[in-house]
Amino acid sequence: MRPSNQQLQEWAKCRDLREELINLKALRVGLSTWGRYWAYQELGRNYGNRSACDKLGDPLTRGGAVVHELEVPKHVAQFDRMIERLSPNCKRAIRAHYVCKGQWALMGFDSKKSYVYWLRRAEIALK
Repeated sequence: MRPSNQQLQEWAKCRDLREELINLKALRVGLSTWGRYWAYQELGRNYGNRSACDKLGDPLTRGGAVVHELEVPKHVAQFDRMIERLSPNCKRAIRAHYVCKGQWALMGFDSKKSYVYWLRRAEIALK
């Protein structure tokens, strides 16, 4: 017995929904990697335990200005470019969730509901 056209359409919708969820899951995995990278960079690569005077003395002891050029991995740079195109509220929500580990109040959101709204909107825009 062959399936009817209606059944075929329903199966196609289910397949499309499944693919959409897989894409969203892959996006969130990529954003998590992106967030971990930038959180690690902001922590100072484990140099946070050095005193401020010690850090200021680096140029004097090494004979000149120390410039640390950051080489960002390609996958992180790709997410940076994608996120750069988002609205300011979407950027704040992405940063709050993936870099600041969900501390939405510190990123200036009035409520968790507002934060979740902008986060979902940003994820949909990035898909």
